Amino acid sequence: MTLRSLPERIWASLRKERLDQELDDEIESHLEMAVEENIRRGMEPAEARRAARREFGGLEQMKEQYRDLGRLRWVEAALQDLRYAARRLRRSPGFTAAAVLILALGLGANTAIFSVIDAVLLRPLPFPEPDRLVGVWEETPMFGLKYSPAAMGNYVEWRDQNHVFQEMGALEQWQFRLTGDGRPEEVMGSYVTAGLFHVLGAKPLLGRTFAQGEDLPGAPKTVVLSYGLWQRRCAGNTDVVGTRIRINEEPYMVIGVMADGFRFPSSDTGLWAPLGALLPVEEWTNKGRHNLMTVARLAPGVTVRQADDDIRSIAARLSRDYPQTNAGVGAFVAPLQDYYVSSQRPLYAILLGTVVLVLLIACANLANLLLTRAAHGQRETAVRSALGANSWDLARQGLAESILLSLAGGAIGLAVAELTFGFLGHLVPAQIAASAPLSLDYRVLVFTLAVSIATALLCGAAPILQSLRIDVNHTLRQGGSRAGTGRTTHRLRAALVISQVALSLVLLIGAVLLIRTFESLRSVDPGFQPENVVTMRVPPASAMYQDSQRRMIFYRDVLERIESLPGVVSAGFTTGVPLAFKGWQNVVSAEGTPVTNQGDQPMANFRLVTPDYRRTMGIPLLRGRDIRESDGPDARPVAMVNQAMARMLWPGQDALGKRFRNGGWPVEGKPWITVVGIVSDIKQTGLDKPARPEMYIPEQQSANLPPVLAVRTRGASAGIVDAIREQIRSVDPDQPIADVETMEQVLDREVFERRLQTILLSAFAGLALLVSAFGVYGVVSYIVEQSRHEIGVRMALGARPVEAIRHVLGSGLRMVAGGVATGLIAALAVTRFLSHVLFGIGPRDVATFAAVSVVLVAVGALAVLIPAARATRVNPITALREE
Repeated sequence: MTLRSLPERIWASLRKERLDQELDDEIESHLEMAVEENIRRGMEPAEARRAARREFGGLEQMKEQYRDLGRLRWVEAALQDLRYAARRLRRSPGFTAAAVLILALGLGANTAIFSVIDAVLLRPLPFPEPDRLVGVWEETPMFGLKYSPAAMGNYVEWRDQNHVFQEMGALEQWQFRLTGDGRPEEVMGSYVTAGLFHVLGAKPLLGRTFAQGEDLPGAPKTVVLSYGLWQRRCAGNTDVVGTRIRINEEPYMVIGVMADGFRFPSSDTGLWAPLGALLPVEEWTNKGRHNLMTVARLAPGVTVRQADDDIRSIAARLSRDYPQTNAGVGAFVAPLQDYYVSSQRPLYAILLGTVVLVLLIACANLANLLLTRAAHGQRETAVRSALGANSWDLARQGLAESILLSLAGGAIGLAVAELTFGFLGHLVPAQIAASAPLSLDYRVLVFTLAVSIATALLCGAAPILQSLRIDVNHTLRQGGSRAGTGRTTHRLRAALVISQVALSLVLLIGAVLLIRTFESLRSVDPGFQPENVVTMRVPPASAMYQDSQRRMIFYRDVLERIESLPGVVSAGFTTGVPLAFKGWQNVVSAEGTPVTNQGDQPMANFRLVTPDYRRTMGIPLLRGRDIRESDGPDARPVAMVNQAMARMLWPGQDALGKRFRNGGWPVEGKPWITVVGIVSDIKQTGLDKPARPEMYIPEQQSANLPPVLAVRTRGASAGIVDAIREQIRSVDPDQPIADVETMEQVLDREVFERRLQTILLSAFAGLALLVSAFGVYGVVSYIVEQSRHEIGVRMALGARPVEAIRHVLGSGLRMVAGGVATGLIAALAVTRFLSHVLFGIGPRDVATFAAVSVVLVAVGALAVLIPAARATRVNPITALREE
């Protein structure tokens, strides 16, 4: 047989009945022709037929030879086994339904989580040759970020000195104001270098992208629109290229529209403008302003490791050549996809481990069910063996039944997984969700098929091995009434139950630890009062309000109009509210502290605020005073600082009245800022993160514009949003308003990922507990069934029902206790991997371990009690008669 003929022979094996009929018809036709020929020679019809058959030889042997030449015996045997297994399963609908349901839940959970992992980790980014796309990041310990943005001056050095990249590009994300035609709106976008689109291999749908030199300061202002913004703002007009739109109060010429699939660096990016429109000439050499995301395409044949070594060597030279700005600042190269998914990997690992445990529990349960089924069918197996069936034939039939159950469970599991995609879609980072939606693609189907077959082999192994060890003579003599009661079978059942209980305990402990972590996070005091506070982005146009006096009038008019609304307590503008905006960081230097280099200087968050911001957010003022209207551009520079900054700059001293400098490097020459108030620490970067040092600067004493408005109301804030919009637009009709949300929503978003973890792990743990309880119940029920004779004899000899219950309870609870003990040991080892996601509780919390153990023992006892109570209803006379 050749490989070329293999498909034909498999197809022939699948069409066995039809081909056999065709063969019979053809042989019969040849026989008739031979008979007719013999009759013409003078033979009688009967003699003619006998002669024709003698000439043909053995018909059955001929058929077998033909089948061997045209078909594959093992395919026919497999189909026969599957048909026989299907008939057996149809005769046991209760068993079949239970087995398929258990497997559907286990396989569905694995398929659902694999779909997420496939979408995020296995699918490449939607760019040409994505394996050659990398990000280049700074290593700046002072910022405390894994992927720290680069300074423009460092990017230029990397671009000019590297020997490993085919091309490099950079961008800085920005909020753009769109005015003019249509409703004013704020759009997320990016200022980019001209080479960025070439690095990504992205082609426009209309027009072109930026040409070399168009990203330099002084070049004409041009813009490339996203597909979504083009559809929404320009109604999909194909003549948009060459027209002008107003962005940040200036006219920009539209030179291109990107295709629908292009979303970079995030899914909400609406436009791309040249970086020269943001950064003046002097900023292109600035090595102290760290704001750029840098992307590169590896040169052919260059590995990520080689690129990383090259960039690290350049960063080391820059550190030596520019110690004031680059001391302690390194750089590294990593695959671009890592930037989007690295923070999700621990969560995916936890969920993948969880669903694997759930599947193992389901496999143990199904193996027990199959053992029970095999025990009841031992007489049939013995008869088949006595009639000549070999071990391989018996094993093959058992495997066929297991495979049918697993494939049915996998098919239903696919449907179960698809139902969860709407919920699990939240696990996919927003930056890649649009290009990698959850779906049942070929990878997911292949995964489910492979896991289903592996599950069939795992579940069917124990029953098959057990059936092969049957003593045929003993089973036939015994009649099968008490088949399967051997000590080995009991031990195997007990081991499977113990493993189910142990795995369930591990999952339950993990789920409870995450639940308590979530409760701890929700009970954390954020340092401010989030109730009844609504926030929104109201970015004043930098060109229109560059004059400090005009800007002050805008802020004052807006705040006065809003505070005059019924139900409004106070309002204030800021750079960004806590948690939603983690805060900008600047180098700070206390008066009297020697200035060395940027790497050694302390860093602090800073927020620009208007006078009533602190009161609006409910941040306690501990000492000193608040920011006032009198803290204008001509007044002495002042600031409020939090306790963390006071401790950092002036440990053991009263910070009130002290002075410090704030700003980009170098700090020398920056004005001295006087501390006029000390406020309590607030959670800026996360509820589970310590408070950072932070300062609050009057917006009038900065050239930047705080774009976020916070409003405190006396009651629910949702109904007042429209009134706030009207008041803002009465001051400036072209003022866009975006990102309206309450501070409670900000807090909810902050813990959303933890909530998702908790819900999923709790659901899987609950499923595991249910399946384990079902497994305990099934095994103890079988023990009762097999012990009917023994229980009947005992009760006939005078044993009381309570003794029968004690006997059955003892058997069941010993298995549960063994599972709990094993699970506690396993949980001690496994829960340490959860330590990085826990908060306010240790991975080996005694109370959690004890409470979960008690619950599992109680559930196990209930599962045992039901069949134990049934044991008391055994009629001694009936049991003895049946025996």
